[in-house]
Amino acid sequence: MLVEQLGEDLSRLAGILTVLEATFGNEEISPEDLEPYLGNAGAVPPWELTDAIDGGRVAEAVEKLQRMLAGGDRHPLQVMVTLQTHVERMLRLDGSGVRDDKQAAALLGMKGSTFPAKKALTQSKKLGTAKLSRCIKLVAATDVDLRGRTDQPGELLLETLVARLAALSASGKNRR
Repeated sequence: MLVEQLGEDLSRLAGILTVLEATFGNEEISPEDLEPYLGNAGAVPPWELTDAIDGGRVAEAVEKLQRMLAGGDRHPLQVMVTLQTHVERMLRLDGSGVRDDKQAAALLGMKGSTFPAKKALTQSKKLGTAKLSRCIKLVAATDVDLRGRTDQPGELLLETLVARLAALSASGKNRR
């Protein structure tokens, strides 16, 4: 529970443990005892957001986004870059004839681990051309909105985008 709540914000761990030791000593601590000391959820790495989107887990994806924005002090435009890159990778692989993660990594210009390329290739195949087209249109529209086309808060615009992207992933494989 503690690790999940803190996320990437490990700087708070020592302080929380000190307070818990002062409060409870050597007693066993239940989740109910721990909860009041946790504070706000810490940030999560970007791949937790994109994995939740790709998995079609709408509520989890929105929760990960909120943690990135609040717990990680990321600006909405920074998160937007993560989402743009994620969708653009899948779009570049769509219809490319690439068959494995090494070919995908080469096409995407990735060095080192091929795991991100493998994830992009798998998701590209899962979504298909029509859904990828819808994804990139949603991303482009939200990007313009974030840059001033509307007066909606950036957090709300991103929550809507993330929910829509995850819902597209949840609806299963689409034929080209």
